[in-house]
Amino acid sequence: MIVNYSQGDWIVHAEYGLGQIKKVVEKEISGEAKRYFRIAAANSTFWVPVEQMDGELIRPLSTEDEMADALALFDKSAKEMSTNYKVRQKRIREARRRNTPRAIARLLRDLRAHWRNKRATNVSERRVYQTLKERLAREWAIVAGGRAEAMEARIDRMLNPL
Repeated sequence: MIVNYSQGDWIVHAEYGLGQIKKVVEKEISGEAKRYFRIAAANSTFWVPVEQMDGELIRPLSTEDEMADALALFDKSAKEMSTNYKVRQKRIREARRRNTPRAIARLLRDLRAHWRNKRATNVSERRVYQTLKERLAREWAIVAGGRAEAMEARIDRMLNPL
């Protein structure tokens, strides 16, 4: 998908998360001048070559419909997660690589159900869970015009019904 990004646009990077394009800069690396987008994320700044903005790692901010579609997955039955740590890690990597709200919401729902049913916890999975939940909440907040903390609390309520 070819997207023409410009200053002020929000993007979602598979590794760095949600960020806003602050400006285009020219940098010379190894004697070669290239144009880069300087992107400000929650706790960092990163640069992406302009010609790589249509790669698999980057996508535009979701629409309201895409976000609603993803959040609706919390109401559906969870898909069972493997008891094998390596199989779960593969599924986590795949969801992160897909870098879509649907993939992230599905993973959050399924991990939460796995922990609730199996009582199994893993530090690295908990960390990924928290990171992806915060990322989804931040994106939802920007799309809906709300606060990330409020959206994260809503996600928690959806994932942990009474």
